Amino acid sequence: MAKLRTAPGMRERAPDVWELIVEAGRDPVTGRRRQLSSTFRGNLSSAKKERARLLTEASKGRHDGTNAKLGELFDEWVLELQRKGRSPNTIDGYQRTYHRNIEPTMAALRVTKVTTKDLTDLYRAHQDRGLGPRSVYQIHAVLSSMFTQACRWGWRDANPAQWAEPPARPNPAPVVPTPGDVQKLIEEARQSRRPEFADVIFLLATTGLRRAELCGLRTGRDIDLEARVLNVGWSVAVFPGKPIAEIPTKNRRVRQVALDQRSVEIISRQIDSMVHRSADLGTDLVPDFFLFSDAADGSIPWKPDSVTQYFVRLRERCDLKQFDLHSLRKFMETYGQDQGFSGAQVAMRAGHDPSVAARHYTGNVVEADRALASAVASLLT
Repeated sequence: MAKLRTAPGMRERAPDVWELIVEAGRDPVTGRRRQLSSTFRGNLSSAKKERARLLTEASKGRHDGTNAKLGELFDEWVLELQRKGRSPNTIDGYQRTYHRNIEPTMAALRVTKVTTKDLTDLYRAHQDRGLGPRSVYQIHAVLSSMFTQACRWGWRDANPAQWAEPPARPNPAPVVPTPGDVQKLIEEARQSRRPEFADVIFLLATTGLRRAELCGLRTGRDIDLEARVLNVGWSVAVFPGKPIAEIPTKNRRVRQVALDQRSVEIISRQIDSMVHRSADLGTDLVPDFFLFSDAADGSIPWKPDSVTQYFVRLRERCDLKQFDLHSLRKFMETYGQDQGFSGAQVAMRAGHDPSVAARHYTGNVVEADRALASAVASLLT
């Protein structure tokens, strides 16, 4: 019988122990050739078949993920989200969900070995320990996106999360404060040790700004009192172990928010207050200082969490525990439409993705928005 001949890229290290080497293209940055190697135990014929399989996988770009663990997929997925410009706040939320609820039990599993049953068991285990449906759905969303990316890279042929069903999320009716409720909050804040929060409540209720967007307002870049407009394009984010950061808004777009006359007066008064406070402390304000800052020079914005914490204490004193800070955005959206303004106009003012709403909206946006601002503000006058 003729002796089987080895193929290029095969090296016998010991009897029936082979080192298999295949070309894996070029590095996209350096341009250098890349090689992948694998150790195989078996006879020469079986080793040739294994090398042929490796060549097929390498040609399809799959081999890099063949032995990857779920933890490695997560790290690569986060880098891909950052490359695509996903919001740092969104990525931070994904990381918290993964490290808290996925990593402890699944990080060491091979990506190719995870099944739909594994994910279903994970959801059930978290439900059994008392995790709510929304939290379990967040776990599902992270895993689904991770495995979708794995399929795009050729690490898997199918997404196991596609058939893993998380629990149904509750969809309760929105709880919206009345004008009287918001006025009660404003009056209570005005009598507190931090009366400036009365103005914060008013601005949040009439502009529909998110708390992080309000904290991120700078007096020069974002506020045009002469035109009575806010240019909302930035927000404030706080990440563990890092200084306060300015990041783009949730949808990474800049929008104009018109101001009613009372809001203009509130902002003017807040700017004057910052100027007088810095003078009393013998400090100069930094150029383009933050509208709301406890720093003498206005260089450090309020933290969004501090606004929420104050609101929680405020609502308890007012016996309005059914509301959260987000209810103030709902107030503007609900009563804006009640006053006859289109859903598209209200959505654009609140900073929802305007790309869809804009297709169905015509007319002078700024003037309509200013009318909306005055209408909502009049409810609290």
